[in-house]
Amino acid sequence: MKGKAGALLLIALLAACAQVREITGGDKDEKGPLLESAEPPNYSARFTGDRILLHFDERVQVERVRERLLISPPLDEIPTVRVVRANDVEIQLHAPLRANTTYTFSMGEVVKDLTEGNFAAGMDYVLSTGDALDSLQIAGMVTHAFKGEAQKDVLVMLYPANDTADFKQSRPTYATRTNAEGHFLLQHLREGSYRVRALRDQNANYRYDLPNEEIAFVERTVEAKLIDSSYKQIELRLFQETSPVQSVREAIVEADGAWRIVFSRPAERIVLRDLERTGGSLVWEPEWSTTRDTVLLWPSDTTALGDGRYMIETEEGTLDTLRYRAIKKMPFYTGLVAHMQEEAAGLVVHIEAQRPIASFDPARFVLEQDSTTVPFLLERDTVDRRHLVLRPELAPGANATLMILPKAVRDIYSGSNDTLKVGIGRAAEQRTGTLRVTLEMPTASSATLLIQLLDGQGHLVREAPANTANTVKWERLTPGNHTLRMIEDANGNGRWDTGNWSTGLQPEMVWHHREVLNVRAAWDLGITWKVARP
Repeated sequence: MKGKAGALLLIALLAACAQVREITGGDKDEKGPLLESAEPPNYSARFTGDRILLHFDERVQVERVRERLLISPPLDEIPTVRVVRANDVEIQLHAPLRANTTYTFSMGEVVKDLTEGNFAAGMDYVLSTGDALDSLQIAGMVTHAFKGEAQKDVLVMLYPANDTADFKQSRPTYATRTNAEGHFLLQHLREGSYRVRALRDQNANYRYDLPNEEIAFVERTVEAKLIDSSYKQIELRLFQETSPVQSVREAIVEADGAWRIVFSRPAERIVLRDLERTGGSLVWEPEWSTTRDTVLLWPSDTTALGDGRYMIETEEGTLDTLRYRAIKKMPFYTGLVAHMQEEAAGLVVHIEAQRPIASFDPARFVLEQDSTTVPFLLERDTVDRRHLVLRPELAPGANATLMILPKAVRDIYSGSNDTLKVGIGRAAEQRTGTLRVTLEMPTASSATLLIQLLDGQGHLVREAPANTANTVKWERLTPGNHTLRMIEDANGNGRWDTGNWSTGLQPEMVWHHREVLNVRAAWDLGITWKVARP
């Protein structure tokens, strides 16, 4: 019995030892691999070899070498990068390096540890084929030309001052990427003047050769120097050019019957010709986006639209021949939505239908305050056929209920609305705020300036023309955080326009007020905005 009991105890102990348990304790490793040594050593001179070996402090792996390895100046052929002996990364060059040149191998987003996947952030390996390392620098920042937001992972490239074929045909002399805050630092530069370009490189070839690539440039040449506290950083505003050729990028039939056409560039007019139809009076009513690169086309007659072939024309000529392909059956009811806007003259209720409005019956709009009818003015929007504007006679602080009864609105396809009931109200004087903005600019602008007030979600609240001699005043604002934006409409077309590389045209200037403005109830907030020109 004792022998049998001992055997059972031994089996139990062995089973316990064989159980796999999760190891606990200790903080998660969030540090990337560190470069301990290299052959030849980092920052070496007189390099003549074809192989570099980097030794890290832990087991490593490499990934996305073709996309993320950045070598400055760029090489004509990407080297082979592989892991050897667990902790080492070998860089095998396939062609001799240029004489008397300092090279930077940015490996921070290529090498990462094997266990946690942390990258070797900021890790650069530098060597020179000459007698010494070049030491000059150029620094700056890349922001979005319209939004003003910092742009990360954008290539910033330098070209010789006399290179007239740069950017689209030539590879840069030096290159780096912007960090998460949009900043860039080009280091180990040779003395001289350079042209600075930025590119969101979609195909990793260091050239601006795709229509959807975003770019930025400065007209003047920039001198490489040692950066100190007096250094003025380069400012690059990233934008996407308008397509040089007009075309139809997208054509989709919406559920409500509209044909949405998206162009590659803004258009002034559009004409559709049905190549199959003989007779009839089909008319397409256009509804343009503010940028005029998208249009909703509402057909006057939806019968047999799918049988036609439609030739699309703009002021630039014939673009394409397409078919109208409806995916879903059009619903009978046209949906209505209502939203309020407080203005200095009173409350405005905007009523939007899903389809263009053919007629409306004011008698089927009921506005009541405590069972008492409230007078209102109801009219069409002067521009948009899908909008009605309702102006109620409400005193500040008063609330009411708006009831839109069935068949109050009939659309161009004989569809009508269902019941809509919404509460509306005017804020009391003491519950709204006032904002006054005085502009200060170093030099007067001959262009039209448009100042815009945005709410906390970035939606446009108010806008007004502005110049350096006046103060913009907005009253009866809803309390909360707001921001300011100002657009310099250089060509006077009423909208922001992008730049053009071939003509050297920069995108129109947009300024963003750096501070969030807290509009408070019953407060009159006045600010002075000192607008700095680039």
